[in-house]
Amino acid sequence: MTMFDPRARSPLIADEIGTILRRAPVEVLLAYPNTYRVAGSSLGMQVIYRALNSRDHVACHRAVLPDDALEHPGQVPVHSLEFAKPLADYDAVCFSIAYELDLAHLVLMLEGSGIPALASERGPQHPPVVVGGPLTNSNVLPLGLFADVVVMGEADLAVYTLLDWLQERPDRAALTAQAAGMPGFWVPSIHGDAVPELLSVRGDAIPARGVWHSPQAEFRNMMLVETSRGCPRYCKFCVVRAPVAPVRSPELDQVVAVLDRPEFEAAPRVGFVGAAVSDWPFFKDILRAALERGKQVGVSSLRADKLDDELVDLLHQGGYRTLTVASDAASQRLRGKMMKGLRERHLMEAAEQARRVGMKLVKVYVIIGLPDENDDDIQELIDFGQRLSKRVRSAITLSPFVPKLHTPLAEAPFEPAAAQTKKLQRIQRGLGGRVDVRFDSPRQAWVEYRLSQGGIQTGHAVLQAARNGASLGAWKAAFAELDRRLPDEERSAVQAAQRHGLWTLTGAR
Repeated sequence: MTMFDPRARSPLIADEIGTILRRAPVEVLLAYPNTYRVAGSSLGMQVIYRALNSRDHVACHRAVLPDDALEHPGQVPVHSLEFAKPLADYDAVCFSIAYELDLAHLVLMLEGSGIPALASERGPQHPPVVVGGPLTNSNVLPLGLFADVVVMGEADLAVYTLLDWLQERPDRAALTAQAAGMPGFWVPSIHGDAVPELLSVRGDAIPARGVWHSPQAEFRNMMLVETSRGCPRYCKFCVVRAPVAPVRSPELDQVVAVLDRPEFEAAPRVGFVGAAVSDWPFFKDILRAALERGKQVGVSSLRADKLDDELVDLLHQGGYRTLTVASDAASQRLRGKMMKGLRERHLMEAAEQARRVGMKLVKVYVIIGLPDENDDDIQELIDFGQRLSKRVRSAITLSPFVPKLHTPLAEAPFEPAAAQTKKLQRIQRGLGGRVDVRFDSPRQAWVEYRLSQGGIQTGHAVLQAARNGASLGAWKAAFAELDRRLPDEERSAVQAAQRHGLWTLTGAR
């Protein structure tokens, strides 16, 4: 085994705790197509990183999107964080991708590494490109031009099958042939748009736990541990909903045991991860356990109707100074239609709780542009924001509604950006500086919408936009070109696939 040369270590991970530094006969690169700040807080990436480093014969290193990759498309070399090794020199390159807009980043990382972005242009000298991650729960088709193999859904166990193959150092043809016959592995060059069912692990594969923590990550100096997988609820806009992703939870002692592992003992903070953390029946108990061990705590999601005196006290003791909850709709009428199961009084009571313990801010997430949203709904949101601001310093973050596949709203329209902008301006005027109104770009959300609804040929738009810096103008030009080339076929590709049964995802039929 080759000794580690500390000069090769990227400055991005110089302060990281938990880095695995090893060499092996077979070396695999695990890439996250975004900055280290984002990648460093991905629990899913950490789970795969540990698994790929679990055998002596294989070593896994990591790479992230270079900061200047968008300014110089395809010209910024990409190397591993651990050893500065070029991506093209690895036996396989694996990507974990969470978000539609990161598709362009994947292209930039491949082309910056000397690996053709299009799978059809790679030869036997190029490493196979394997992709997985949360994006596979929604629309995976635009990945089809770039990936040799896609692992669908929860890859906790499938990664060990992949590891068995990688130990044999297969070429691209051998790897795709092996994967094509396995459940949960999509090989676009063989399967076309016939996507297999999502992989789903049982509860005994939970809790997933982190490997590293870093002051450079989004969740600073925080080790991550899972408290649940899936969700017990039925919100119509969400891909992680009960019919498709049923909830699976560990027992309390399993999560407590993770807190007592050496790598967690060394971390000042611990983050509890899951789509429905505050629904976990042992949530307060694990917060107490973390506090007893001197930890500050972070939580990925809080439901306002689960907050009471005891829970808010525990969060405050664990370092919480901002309380974040989701309304997810502008009005009570829309919350009911979306099956959110939440009332305004829950949000107001959360604000009172935050004020009681002296928290500095309450943040509320709201989706705008939902189907059937009208002026009265927007006015109700403004009135709510005014009342909220009288109780506690407040911020409202507005996110455009993006219809996602495998949800009841998959074929809902996307509200035009101009109409959304008018609503944003009205909300800002109505709240008159009393509330900090933040919002995600409606135009960027439109790009996400096009990608979330596209078929395999949408990858050509991704390629074109990426090569032009992935600006909004680049995306608009790329989609305009796609629409000229495939005016009808591409626009309806996903809907046609659903109608003809090509999408066979669990719970989607």
